[in-house]
Parts: sequence; structure tokens; C-alpha cells
Amino acid sequence: MSDIELKSDYYRHPAATPPRIGGTAMVGGVHLSTGTVGTGSALHLFATGFTLIALGAIATVITYVITWIIGQFVGAPLEGLLLQVATPHDIPNYPLWEIVLNLLTFSTFLVVVRLSPLSGYHAAEHKVVHAIEQYGYPTWEAAQRMSRAHRRCGTTLLAGILPALLIAGPLATISWPLAVLVVLVGWTARYPVGHVIQQLFTTKEPTARQLRAGLEAGQLLLERWWRNPTQRIPPLQSLWRRGFVQMFSGVVTGMYFFGSIYQHLHTWLDWSQYLI
Repeated sequence: MSDIELKSDYYRHPAATPPRIGGTAMVGGVHLSTGTVGTGSALHLFATGFTLIALGAIATVITYVITWIIGQFVGAPLEGLLLQVATPHDIPNYPLWEIVLNLLTFSTFLVVVRLSPLSGYHAAEHKVVHAIEQYGYPTWEAAQRMSRAHRRCGTTLLAGILPALLIAGPLATISWPLAVLVVLVGWTARYPVGHVIQQLFTTKEPTARQLRAGLEAGQLLLERWWRNPTQRIPPLQSLWRRGFVQMFSGVVTGMYFFGSIYQHLHTWLDWSQYLI
């Protein structure tokens, strides 16, 4: 039995706690940060950013298959719209189908994330942050009882922005008033919608290993922060400590890698060229 499991149940730790803790699920672990100290390695965070794009690529492939099947039933080359080679002249009700495929792609991505280990580590991250905020120190028993959803999760921000990107954009070509309404409603409802998305898709009950990874990150974060709780560092260095730079680098690399494949995918999927 580990020292994490031996720690007592709920209690308020006598030492001060960070005013604000951020974090992210990583591939095989959890990164937590106060802005002045952090727990995840640069390589780990980079790999996480790349993995998120890889999951998006898997979701796109699945969406392509579903889109092709739907297209056979409706008699329209919907897969061409997904591959961005179709035009409004090729598909009737082009903007509406664009919205449908946007929502289908996003929904498929959420399912892929839910099935991946990242959702378990994401839940462990939230549970540990909740435990620190409520009791001052993360214990095994306290973290287990905490909610998997967190109000400050980036999912909430996405829930407010995505309606503008997925729905309002195509809808604007039909009706500007409706597009503006979607943007306003989407942003206003971001907290309840974000909570639902977290509960159903971006988090799942963590395994013992995943929760332990979160607890180790939480305890390490506090130990490092207690050494100099009043420390102030430059904004760019704070971004690094929070892991934004490393993850963004992984995301950009992944987008370039899979984007290159995506640009040639419509050519590779044209089987007629191989039959000549």
C-alpha cells in the first residue's frame, strides 16, 4: 500500500494553498501548474498535444466512412464536402450539410476521446484539483469523492466557442440573424453544456493508476509551490510552466503531419487511378 493510500481522509492542510491551479491530462499522466511551478515534462506535454491531433485524425477517418455511407443514401458526394473538394453546386443545401458534418466530426472526436485513456487522466486531474481547493491537500479518499467535472475546464470554453465555428459559420450564408443567435446562445450556455460534455465524453472514472498519477502530480505541485509561494515570474516563463508552449508545439506538429496527409487523401481515395 502506498503512502498516498495511507494518508488520512478529509482535512484542511495547515499550509497555504495556491490561489489558482490549472492542469491538463497527459499521455500516461497528469500535469498541474500554479503558473510559477509545474509538474509535467516538456516531452510529455508535447506528446499530449500531438496525441490530441492524432485522435482528431482518427475521428476524421471514422467520420469519412459514416459520411460516405450517408452520401450513398441521399445521393450526394458528402465525402467531398468533408475533404473540402466539393462546391455548393455539387451538393444541394450545402450549408446545412456542412453543419451536419461539422457536428458529426466533433461528436465522433468526443467519442474517440472518451474511449482513450486521456479521459481517465482528465478526470483524475479534476478530482485532485477539487481536493486541493476544498481541503488544501489531495488524499486518496478525498479525490475519489470529488466530481469529474470542473467549472474552469477548457471544455467549458470550447463549449462556448464551438457553436460559432461549427454552426454559425455555415449558417451565416443563409441567415445572419440566426447565426448571431447561435453565437449568443452558445456562449451563454457554455457552463451547463461544458459540464455535460465533461461528464459524458471528456472524462470517465479514473482507474487506480490514473488517480494515483493525479495525486502524485498534486502532491509534487504543492511541495514545489510551498518552497516559494510568493514567487513571481515573467509571463512567457509562466506560459511554459503551465505547459501551453509545449502542448501547442505538439498540436502544431500534429496538424502539420496529419494535415499533409489530409491534403492528399482525396487523391489516394480515388481508386479509379489505380485501375487504369
